[in-house]
Amino acid sequence: MRLTACRLPALLFASLLLCPLSATAGSMADADNLLLHNKYKDAEEAYRELLDDDTTGDAYAGLAVSLAKQAWPAKILEAEKVLRQAKGKFADNPNVIAAAGYVSFVHSKTVASPAKRDLYLEAAENFCQKAIAANPDILIAQQTLGLVRMAQDNVEGALDPLKKAVAIAENPVNLTLLAQALLKLDPRDKEAEEAVDKALQMNGHYYPAFLQKAVLLTNQGKHEEAFMELGNIPEQYRTPDWYQVRGDIYRKQGDGTGALADWRESIRREPHNPDPYKRLADYYAMRGDGELAISELHNALEILPNDMPLRSRLAELALRQDKLDVAESEYRTILASQPDDPSALLGLSRVYFRKARKEGQYPPGWQQLMEQLQTVVTEQHVQGKVIKAGTKELQESIELSEGEKALAANHFREARQHFSQVINQHRDDPYNLLTLGEQAFNDGDLKSAEQAYTYAKEIPEVSARAEQGISKIITQRNEAARQTKLGDATRQMPEVAVDHYKQALIADPQYPNAYYGLFTLFGKARKPSHDQAEKAINYAICFLEAADDANPQRKEVEVDLDKLKKRLEKARAKK
Repeated sequence: MRLTACRLPALLFASLLLCPLSATAGSMADADNLLLHNKYKDAEEAYRELLDDDTTGDAYAGLAVSLAKQAWPAKILEAEKVLRQAKGKFADNPNVIAAAGYVSFVHSKTVASPAKRDLYLEAAENFCQKAIAANPDILIAQQTLGLVRMAQDNVEGALDPLKKAVAIAENPVNLTLLAQALLKLDPRDKEAEEAVDKALQMNGHYYPAFLQKAVLLTNQGKHEEAFMELGNIPEQYRTPDWYQVRGDIYRKQGDGTGALADWRESIRREPHNPDPYKRLADYYAMRGDGELAISELHNALEILPNDMPLRSRLAELALRQDKLDVAESEYRTILASQPDDPSALLGLSRVYFRKARKEGQYPPGWQQLMEQLQTVVTEQHVQGKVIKAGTKELQESIELSEGEKALAANHFREARQHFSQVINQHRDDPYNLLTLGEQAFNDGDLKSAEQAYTYAKEIPEVSARAEQGISKIITQRNEAARQTKLGDATRQMPEVAVDHYKQALIADPQYPNAYYGLFTLFGKARKPSHDQAEKAINYAICFLEAADDANPQRKEVEVDLDKLKKRLEKARAKK
């Protein structure tokens, strides 16, 4: 048996492509054909009969795969025993090594321990990479490597081996696997749509392709057609992913109860897949149940504690929900195992920026963190590891980090540009619009929050939540206006007025009239002290950052600000 490229009919999900060996063409071809047609027990017996005359190790590899395909724990353990025997005789046979990778991958799906699961996945990855190094045309090695990386939640890393699998053999199996990975990264990916359509043209009864077609249709808003695709899949072929996709369709249709039931069924059938947990977390966050959302991701991490992308997702959700202690803890956990992870360093820096805005000073270690972040980003950029295609989330983290850094320095306009760029990239994504709106609201950037909620309001799925967000913004602005009027009315009692203006800025940290009130209170005193002049300058700068360009008070503030700066310069010169 050879696990290299050949052109044969399409197989079921994650199956092999087999070619007969010339030395024992008839017998090996018969065994391969049985495996090809999913007659795993018969293939097992056929390969067993070939073991005594096997001089290459290919029969051992075929036997191991046919055993693993039966997916019983005892068979998987026997497959590992067979491979140990093969290793003793044919240690350098890349087909044996590739089969070991596949068997390790299958075994990873049967263990309850997250630590053991990760070890089997790592072993599968190592075996596949070793086989590929010996012969990059070993299809099962490329295919399994892609599957392993998807199981590790490293979808971007799965693309290269899955594309190579398609190049080796363009059939429904490989096309569908590639489409599945592409759709995880972009639900409307055009290449994925072409791959699924081609797979169905090749084999109109290949059920995994039906599933990916349903994903495409529901992301195009064609929910009834998506349901029809799912209905065409017989009961015995309805995998955990089938329930996850049906849950996604229910959610798009506004049936939260149906969505939750199907996602939980998907988890029951396959508890090691993080995607349904993410769906639950996204749904609860969108519904406004931040605690439940975080709880679901914690549940996922109890099963997948070493899934750093999942942990990063929890940290990001906590940060957007303004749960800074949770976010900080998760980012630090990531950095404990991956000290130079740029996304975690950026995330932790954003936690620090948020704390600086709230507490008025940066936490200890901020400067060292920023130096480390700069070093990592610069080095990896030079090496081509970070700033390249496929790092959309990292680029967004950079934008959000820069936005929060600008907010901490009261550079409101610069911050809004960064936030606006990220929000515009998600203007059709209901979950991200709501969480970005929530984050901007918690950061005190009500204009950016309003932008996100305004986009979300046009999406029926989340319009009610978006309206609630806009209502919160109106409430905060009304409170800021009320407190500012009270400050204006009590200017004869400066301490009282200052308190009202500051209460206004608690309600809306970018409320221009409150900054104007504070500026005039300190800057237009008869003989402002040095301290008063500095405060007035600061409030004037904040006013100019917060006020619209058409604000009639801008010119007045600009003139007075210039005068105050010159007065301070003269005072310093005399000293």
